[in-house]
Amino acid sequence: MAIKRYFANADTTITNAFKANLVTRGVSGSMGQSDILEIFSIYGQSNPSSSELSRALVKFPVNDIITDRTNGILPASGSISWYLKLYNAKHGQTLPKDFTLTISAVSRSWDEGYGLDMEEYSDVGYANWNSAASSSDSGVTNWTSAGGDYHTSPTSSQYFTNGTEDLVVNVSDIVEQWIAGTKNNYGFGVKLTSSLEAAPQSFYTKKFFARGTEFFFKKPTLEARWNSVRRDNRGYFFASSSLASAADNLNTIYLYNVVRGRLSNIPTIGTGSIYV
Repeated sequence: MAIKRYFANADTTITNAFKANLVTRGVSGSMGQSDILEIFSIYGQSNPSSSELSRALVKFPVNDIITDRTNGILPASGSISWYLKLYNAKHGQTLPKDFTLTISAVSRSWDEGYGLDMEEYSDVGYANWNSAASSSDSGVTNWTSAGGDYHTSPTSSQYFTNGTEDLVVNVSDIVEQWIAGTKNNYGFGVKLTSSLEAAPQSFYTKKFFARGTEFFFKKPTLEARWNSVRRDNRGYFFASSSLASAADNLNTIYLYNVVRGRLSNIPTIGTGSIYV
């Protein structure tokens, strides 16, 4: 099994949660430089029917992936699987249990932002709950729907029993569409299922490490996995026979020469004391 990992090049949390005053929502909050990604729903905190939500956006350098496939480093579509990996971040707050997160492709370009504050949402900027991006040329670009724009398919999901699990989910369909250019790469959106977000109960709070974490191997990862085994005919290898067809007389065998623990080339095959 061969594995190649690509680390996120943008991520952030977007939320409509109330600030400490339970009156003002942090919909303008920018959290793109935080070392944590946070996903939750809070029910009934401000009033008996109030709802607060938080979602995560994560993007990866698909152009690097396309280059690696072109150069033969990665196998073709159908011979490779892609897994999104987010690593659980332990914390001292209430941890949800028995919930499902859905992973969808974001359908609009967004900015990571420069904010850090995940408590009072005092760092305003983009992306946030209402807006995806901002530029000097076009001004603010709002989401079509508050909370982010997402493709309806394909989607992936993972069920969490204890709430402490890492997220490891197959997202091959989405990634291959990005590589093929049938969808633009605007990254993944990770959130509770629609039914859980609308449920009259709280799922507060699931945290993952973001790309700004000090723990290098805990950063959000897009992992390519494929079978790299090279097989030969050693199980049924035989000398050439005039009784066999030309195709059956063709056999392949790989010889591995190890020098000081490393695979090394065998020079001048077919000459001297080395024969084929």
